[in-house]
Amino acid sequence: MSPAPTNVNQAVFQERINQITGTRDSRPLILLAWAPDELRWTPHKLGDEPVGYTFPIFCTGKDESGQFKAPERWVLLERIEPEQYAADWEGKRYANWHGTVYDVKGPCPSEKYVELRCHSYHDGVCCPCFGDSCECGEAYNHCWGKYVEPDEHLLDWIRKTAWEARQDSDVQPTTEMKDFQAPNAQQELAQQVLAEHESRSERFKDLDKETMDYWVKQPHSTSRRTAGGIYLPD
Repeated sequence: MSPAPTNVNQAVFQERINQITGTRDSRPLILLAWAPDELRWTPHKLGDEPVGYTFPIFCTGKDESGQFKAPERWVLLERIEPEQYAADWEGKRYANWHGTVYDVKGPCPSEKYVELRCHSYHDGVCCPCFGDSCECGEAYNHCWGKYVEPDEHLLDWIRKTAWEARQDSDVQPTTEMKDFQAPNAQQELAQQVLAEHESRSERFKDLDKETMDYWVKQPHSTSRRTAGGIYLPD
């Protein structure tokens, strides 16, 4: 994997982000990272030796050797508090696929960051899109744009996102999930769950081994994120 560009002072830029979002226990709420450095648990069949945290959180597919790879881009990850994921982690750790049980999440981590944003630019040449987001492909199967260094535009996006989260009464990141109530998010979540269920049912009909391999490893968060910024349990 390619190392992070040395001309970017990651620590200085992270401090600017922290000034916008604040921190918790001296740890960032939004983390600036080099995508190839950020890895998640690689699912494995029970009984096989686990390979651990080797799968890219931001994954562009496979390279010529068949290994999953990450884009050479700066990315943002968002902190999820233990109150939101730890209580039912073990209950959702395993998945059964055609009679084979996979450990898809690994041991419960002491802290958790999930994918939030890939920082890049689309110029109409890399794909039909223009600007900082791609609208011409499905999530995790789209154009990753061209390389852009962390800049004021990225900080403006963080300011906007942080402000919106602060205005949403449903954002309660340290509330125990058993006590959590989010009336403004329930209708949105119900619609999202129904759409995902219908879509997933159709996809499962045609899954082959490679597709399943990718499905169990996709960098989908274990929680759903509402428009206001709160993560809800699956």
